[in-house]
Amino acid sequence: MNGNAAAAPAYSFGHMAAAYLGRNQGPEFFTSISHTFGGVAGAVGQVLVPRNLSLNRPLQALLLRWSGRLVVGVADYTAAAAESPATILQRLTVNGTFKGTSLTPFRISGATANTWATMFGLNSSVYINGVRQPAPTSPYAQTVANFGAQATYDLQVWFVLPTAPIVSPSSRAFFNPSFHWTPQDWADSLQITLEFGDRTAFGTPAGGTTTVFTAFGSAAGTPTLDIFTVYSLMGTLRGSYRSACVVRNENVYTAGMQAIATNQRITQLQKQKTTNILVKTGTILAGSAAGVQVFGALSDLMLDRTQITVDNRPIRNNLSNLASKEWIGHQFQRAQPQGYLLFSFIDSQHPRTAFRADLSDVVGAGADLSLMTDVLTAGATQQVNVVQEQIYADADDRYWGGTR
Repeated sequence: MNGNAAAAPAYSFGHMAAAYLGRNQGPEFFTSISHTFGGVAGAVGQVLVPRNLSLNRPLQALLLRWSGRLVVGVADYTAAAAESPATILQRLTVNGTFKGTSLTPFRISGATANTWATMFGLNSSVYINGVRQPAPTSPYAQTVANFGAQATYDLQVWFVLPTAPIVSPSSRAFFNPSFHWTPQDWADSLQITLEFGDRTAFGTPAGGTTTVFTAFGSAAGTPTLDIFTVYSLMGTLRGSYRSACVVRNENVYTAGMQAIATNQRITQLQKQKTTNILVKTGTILAGSAAGVQVFGALSDLMLDRTQITVDNRPIRNNLSNLASKEWIGHQFQRAQPQGYLLFSFIDSQHPRTAFRADLSDVVGAGADLSLMTDVLTAGATQQVNVVQEQIYADADDRYWGGTR
């Protein structure tokens, strides 16, 4: 010891966040949307929430609950959609203007939104007649006996949509605040659009099946979707750091996915900071109403050797989808649902290890960034859904290290 005072420690953003981020405030009711079902087999279509999202405090997450009663009579459903009843919400879209640029942070199906959190070991609940359904695993398939036989069903389906990438609970206070939605970034621009299905979103009714939709726990009224907002309380840290936006958009692909093929391109990927890529595979249930699309079955065996490539060079040499899936389950301590294959660049539990597809020395100008696969089975109803979770951040934000 030389008697000199120790040098002052260098505090990271994470240390400051842990010191200054007080807590979240829990779910606050925002609005409720009632909706009716058009005829025996008519899709509802789009419903624009008439209020813009309130950002009087940093928004940490959206929490949605669809609740209603379904009475099935005369004849059972002949088949149940694999992910029903979460399939009643066909799509959720959030649009806004982020730092002057039009952006869609969320465009995702209800089924995928309900399952998303569970892949990372978190809760996202479904209740049928007061019984919480098991978390999605393998097999991931609904049965007519459980939901679709002649009976009365009171349903609650929850959708948890965090604004930040999902990392370990012990890490969230360090990393989440920079992804919260604030008025400085979004002003009063965030709008929610909901798309609901009809009775065919739950499965395939028989020729004589009758269905009646009413309010939860009642023989009258209509189903509702309640939206809750979860805000953060922040101290002197608020507004003193660089912010970013997470984008989760789900896209559907059938071209090239319905016949056996080797090294088939699913899609070209966006050249952005990428935290997770989800590849969801299965067969589409036939007989749904126009505008309603649900998986009849999910499959882990439809594709193999799925890889993210740059000019045909894999950035991860995945030769077995099942091995990749088993490893991701180990990393997040959660058995992954059937039909869901997750490629994560943040199993480090740190969003700044995102794959830096936005850098020219990682994915060069004119380079091809693609999602490639071998298609092992053939079928006219085979489909692949892809969610590329991306991060939009200031170009001069020097804290983005990332992976190459």
